[in-house]
Amino acid sequence: MKHRLLIVVLLGGTVCAADAGATPSVDASQPVLMQADQLGYDQENAVVVALGNVEVLQGDTKLVADRITYYQNYQVVRADGNVQVTDDTGETYYADKVQLRDDLKAGVIGNFRVRMADNSQFVAQEARKETPTLTVMEHAAYTPCKVCTGESPFWQMSADRVRVDDEDEQIYYKNLTLKMMGIPVAYTPYFFHPTPNAGPKSGILKPEYSRNSNLGTVVRIPYYINIAPDKDATVTPIYTTGEGGVLEGEYRQKFNSGQMQFNGSITDADKRDANGNVLSGSEIRGHIFAKGNYGFDQHWSTGFDIQRSTDDTYLSKYKYGNYKSLDSRVYVDGVYGRNFATLQGLTFQGLQVNDDPDREPIVLPLAEGYYETPPVWKGGRFFTSANTQMITRNIGDQSRRFSATAGGKLPMMSDGGQLFDIETRLRNDLYSVKDVTLRDGRNYDGSEVRVIPQTSVKWRYPMITEVSNSNLTVEPTVLAVASSTGNNSDKIPNEDNRIVEFADEDLFSVDRFPGMDTVEEGHRVSYGVRGHWLLDDQKNLQFMFGQNYSTEKETPFPYTNQLNEYLSDYVGRTSLVMNPFTLTYRFRLDQESLDPATSAVSVGFDEEPVNFRVDYVALDKDQYLQEQEEIISSMAIALSDEWSINGSARRDLLDNQMLYAGTGLAYQNECFTLLTRLARQYTRDRDVQPDTNFTVRVSFKNLNGL
Repeated sequence: MKHRLLIVVLLGGTVCAADAGATPSVDASQPVLMQADQLGYDQENAVVVALGNVEVLQGDTKLVADRITYYQNYQVVRADGNVQVTDDTGETYYADKVQLRDDLKAGVIGNFRVRMADNSQFVAQEARKETPTLTVMEHAAYTPCKVCTGESPFWQMSADRVRVDDEDEQIYYKNLTLKMMGIPVAYTPYFFHPTPNAGPKSGILKPEYSRNSNLGTVVRIPYYINIAPDKDATVTPIYTTGEGGVLEGEYRQKFNSGQMQFNGSITDADKRDANGNVLSGSEIRGHIFAKGNYGFDQHWSTGFDIQRSTDDTYLSKYKYGNYKSLDSRVYVDGVYGRNFATLQGLTFQGLQVNDDPDREPIVLPLAEGYYETPPVWKGGRFFTSANTQMITRNIGDQSRRFSATAGGKLPMMSDGGQLFDIETRLRNDLYSVKDVTLRDGRNYDGSEVRVIPQTSVKWRYPMITEVSNSNLTVEPTVLAVASSTGNNSDKIPNEDNRIVEFADEDLFSVDRFPGMDTVEEGHRVSYGVRGHWLLDDQKNLQFMFGQNYSTEKETPFPYTNQLNEYLSDYVGRTSLVMNPFTLTYRFRLDQESLDPATSAVSVGFDEEPVNFRVDYVALDKDQYLQEQEEIISSMAIALSDEWSINGSARRDLLDNQMLYAGTGLAYQNECFTLLTRLARQYTRDRDVQPDTNFTVRVSFKNLNGL
């Protein structure tokens, strides 16, 4: 019967052998611990020979082999046969033979193979561990892909020499060849990339190739710059055959209590007319987007969000997004529970053909504050708010507004479970305006004061019952609001309520206008019912239906498309979830004919390997919203574990024309990603013509951003 033997070798000391079960006395000077089936020791030359399942431990380094010879005087360990070395990083090296020195931190390894912490692998004819942090390999290959016996990995890099510098966290290659499934596809005399466990490193990110009708062939090669742990940048040269070169950049920085980010682009492009025809000369075009925030403490913060472009069509032409307007904002916010205060400045850049830069508003300042008391009698609260705004333009009306509101609200519940929310408020507005065009065509300069008292009561009665092992909740709701009339003088310009919609979301809102310049007048009652039928975890039905009655026939809020009506259209929503299907239908029905005035249908399916969604929207003769009818669809199908296909489309049913269509094919495995997309944009905007775009993105695991 063989005995496992354990020896402890103190560097420069003596050797002590014992049975494996014994507990040796170990000096603290990092001893070499060795155990094996058989052990021989030449005391005169201080040479230890271990045979059979040999393990050597020193610090965090472990060496396993069939045979190990330890030359104690020279601090050299030679290992032969099925050698494995695991270092303090968790990486494991495999070899036929290894010679290590200097506390097992340096040496020569023959027929070398290493599996790194992320399962990527190196193989080499020979490796020299020159220092604890530097390994040099001869005739080596690297791959992060799965390696199967007798098969080439999906991709690998072969090189005459490879240097792995763990201190710099970089891997350097000389005379590198890239192989895909064993076939050489690229060569470079020099290449480097970070080690798999490295932090952020400067280098090339994912390149992108595309071709489209407006720009021609486009090649993007972003370069990442690691400036410091708290800041970095990306510089992207972009080459286009149709419009020349573009330089794009991004800078990011984090603080202890905030962050900021700047990105933009610039190009010297050919001048073009409104139809896209080339004129003589060139012009500078570009954009800048910047945002950031900083928290002074848990309550107060400041920030900015800037969006600007040199012209209307630059962003859409150069594929930075389809914007109708660019909005910029700087602000200071303070939040204390329910209470808040904000001070901000706003500017706007309209990008549509009819936008006039001289008529774009500058809002400075826009200040608002709200204070609410802690609960007082029966949970009621008092509140007060204030708002001030100044709008200037180069051409057009200008206004200054100050508004103050005070009021109280009281929640109540009856013994039977009926819920009441009672609120009363008094609002006072003071406007100073200039160059306001009145209904009779005259321009008006002057002041306007309005006082708006308002009282509201909301009643709800949630009822829950069990139906065939399912829970059904039905909640009838009534909202009654009383307010004064004559509050919407044409001497007050409407700046912040240009787009409003009467829908299921705001049926029971006391204030349906998102802004303050236009207000709902008179007395009104909203009534309806909401419900939720929970069948099980995978099936449920939600519904809502209601209507509004107003004592005023002429109201600025669009309750209906018909004039002089007391009753609004019917609004509602129903949502059905029966996994993997979902169906949502939002509607507004004419209160007389029940014809749809607004319809929004969304259908979805999500179960591997298929995911799709279809959205249909129709708006008919709304006084605030443009008439439209569109359908938008998207689908993704996983063809296999690696391959997938996707597509999306958008069609204008009112004009019977396509707006957008695109499809993509993707391949992704554990070490490689290929994304392709073919898309067609059918819309035209001045020098931006209808466009067909083909894009290819390739990503190699661990090659920095590639």
